[in-house]
Amino acid sequence: MVFFLDYIQHKRDCKFKQDERAERIRALTNYRGPYTPLDRDIIDKPIEELVQDVKKGALNPIDLLHTYGKVAIKAHEKTNCLTEVMISAAEGWIKDGSINMNGPLAGIPVSLKDTINVGGFDSTVAFSGFVGNKQPEDGGTVRLLKDAGAIPYVKTNLPISLLSFESTNDVWGRCTNPHNSKYSPGGSTGGEAALLALGGRIGIGSDVAGSVRAPAHFSGIYSLRCSTGRWPKVGFATSMPGQEGVPSVYSPMARTLNDLTYFTRAIVGMQPWKYDYTVHPIPWRTEVEKEYATKTKLRVGVMKTDGVVDPSPACLRALEKAAAALKKAGHEVVIVEPPSPYEALQIASLLLNADGCKMFKSFYRSGEWDDPGAAQMGWLMNLPRPFKYLYYLWVKYVRRDNIWAGLVRDWHEKTAFEQWKLVAKREVYRAKFFDWWNSVEVDFLLTPPNATPAVPHDGMKEAVSSCGYTFLFNLLDYTCGIVPVTHVDKARDKLPADFNIKKLNGVAQGAYKLYDAEAMHGLPVGVQVVGRRLEEEKAYQHSASFVPKLATKIVQWLDPQKDDVILDIGCGDGVVNIQMQDILAQGRGSIHGTDSSPAMIEAATQAASKSGASKCTFEVVDALELASKPHLQDGHFTKLFSNAALHWVLGSCKADGLRQAAFFRAARDALAPGGVFAFEMGGMGNVAEIRGGLLGSLARRIGLSAAVERDPWFFPDEAWAKDVMENVVGGWKVERAEREYRPTPADAGGVDGWVRLFGAQFFEALPEGPEREACIKEAVEVLEVVCKNPSGGFQLGYVRLRVLARKL
Repeated sequence: MVFFLDYIQHKRDCKFKQDERAERIRALTNYRGPYTPLDRDIIDKPIEELVQDVKKGALNPIDLLHTYGKVAIKAHEKTNCLTEVMISAAEGWIKDGSINMNGPLAGIPVSLKDTINVGGFDSTVAFSGFVGNKQPEDGGTVRLLKDAGAIPYVKTNLPISLLSFESTNDVWGRCTNPHNSKYSPGGSTGGEAALLALGGRIGIGSDVAGSVRAPAHFSGIYSLRCSTGRWPKVGFATSMPGQEGVPSVYSPMARTLNDLTYFTRAIVGMQPWKYDYTVHPIPWRTEVEKEYATKTKLRVGVMKTDGVVDPSPACLRALEKAAAALKKAGHEVVIVEPPSPYEALQIASLLLNADGCKMFKSFYRSGEWDDPGAAQMGWLMNLPRPFKYLYYLWVKYVRRDNIWAGLVRDWHEKTAFEQWKLVAKREVYRAKFFDWWNSVEVDFLLTPPNATPAVPHDGMKEAVSSCGYTFLFNLLDYTCGIVPVTHVDKARDKLPADFNIKKLNGVAQGAYKLYDAEAMHGLPVGVQVVGRRLEEEKAYQHSASFVPKLATKIVQWLDPQKDDVILDIGCGDGVVNIQMQDILAQGRGSIHGTDSSPAMIEAATQAASKSGASKCTFEVVDALELASKPHLQDGHFTKLFSNAALHWVLGSCKADGLRQAAFFRAARDALAPGGVFAFEMGGMGNVAEIRGGLLGSLARRIGLSAAVERDPWFFPDEAWAKDVMENVVGGWKVERAEREYRPTPADAGGVDGWVRLFGAQFFEALPEGPEREACIKEAVEVLEVVCKNPSGGFQLGYVRLRVLARKL
């Protein structure tokens, strides 16, 4: 009877929370509808810029909340990522002054793992027995966030027990991967990762065995696992109070690396030790960050396997791709073999569950759904020890599987004496790893974050023990970050024909039962960047050294999706096209690059072939002849793109406005209705110093009119672009346009190198020889005065014009 009543109450409490969430979302009528141009601008801008806009009064914090409220609702509809919806309350906090709009995060909405206490809202930790446990006041972490200017607006989904790389429970339901609904977004901070991957901004999760890193790897975002004492952790609920063998840490997560860096720097700058007694009084060490930002050569150790589960083909490819990028950038890359990660997995597993899984199980109600991985741990823990010993003997001597046998042998509740011995083993292992790192003298490690990409739903039943790549660094308490690198490719990431799962140990078998490149096609794959304890400043710079360069603003404006059919006008050597391959390979998309230079198209074609970029094709086409190519004028492209080419293209006909308009007409006709054209080119004021110096020097020899005719460039402003596209040509709506000033220091070639590069077409007006050299020398001498930087060196002023227009 007690069982039955407990189960009925469990079902009632789950229904209550789900109905409460649905009602809160229904009430947000102002947060519905498509994204506006302002929404898109807010979503694309780095948080550092948004903070400045709020402080200058250019943006109202309520606008930021409206945008990210929309993002959260859309993400929830797709993935079931939200638990507590606090948006209406957040509006009140903005209005009543509860949030400090002079702080370093002024106006930035922040999402929180469900465990973090916000006054007036539950922290259920996915247990129905915790329903109604709301605290009257904010916890220390939330007080710090509000003092920093951040706006807590939603809490996010997680697994019951918190011991899973999935995020499913009875209270809130199943959270799905934002890239493939049949897979997990990760755990235990899975809802956070799903929201951030679908447009959220910054968030906070916790990590005891990989719980901010596995979700970042599974969902394609950035996260940092801070060392204990660097990030605040007071004011939270948990499934394992008192567990200190492998301490849990709270840590930041974000959609971009720049946001992750700024967020962490801002929180540490708030002196979190004044809010939380567990935080070390260590300010953000800017000098360390700068030291590693300017280091031209790093020594990188690559850990290719943990010796328990070798990385799957997709994860190995991501690791090799990151290592190759580091080598190409001039860094030293070495393969390393650290002290046995398997030993660390044994120690950490036993320490984390020294209570015999009793604590987290004590919060379950009768009939409450259990995570399959946690259920497996509990079942084996409760197996009578004589039977467990027989099973151990069978695994070790019949199956000859020493790895699984070693984990099974001691899997039982520990006495205080036994736990003390485990802590002593932990410290011996930490010392061993410390000495090893000193001996190999690496700046950081690069490892897989997991043996496989995301696990399918309920897959943790098989893969519960396959967590060694992340768990290792919880035991060591090292700083680690996750950087997304690529996506699963069903053709490139298949298992070899001779692969035999029966030859693997029990842990590896559990992981590889779930690996299917065909089914996983398009799922994100990341790498793990590892520094030593309390090296958060270094971790960012290490990550930045090989982050894929798709983060340029104009590519963000283009927002390439897996099924897009893209035309790139002026593709050059095809580098950007090939970078988009990983996105397009997830679906039916493709990118066709055109350029007037046969040499460039040949180089692009060879590069695409060498890298296996099957989604990239190339063709020699002069941009001004686009209208004469029927196959490019049939309106089948969903997006057009051009980067750093149109100031040359339009410059070649700058005296002929009709021909310039004809280009935009042909571009419009290439697009499907509703398609967008994102382009970046030199804008009004671009390289004005160089241009003036070249024209002046040449004009003294051939006259101003003749010199102007040699000028190959066309640098318009936003008003010109809007007028020619919307009024002269028609059929366009310019949704966004901006100019950005970008001061650029001279490289090793100095001003002379600039003049010769930029002035090549100018100087063709003069015969080779003394007269041309005298003209160059005069321009250089003038520009060395104009471009001289008082702090040293020379600086040139680039101005970029960016436009995003939609075909009506």
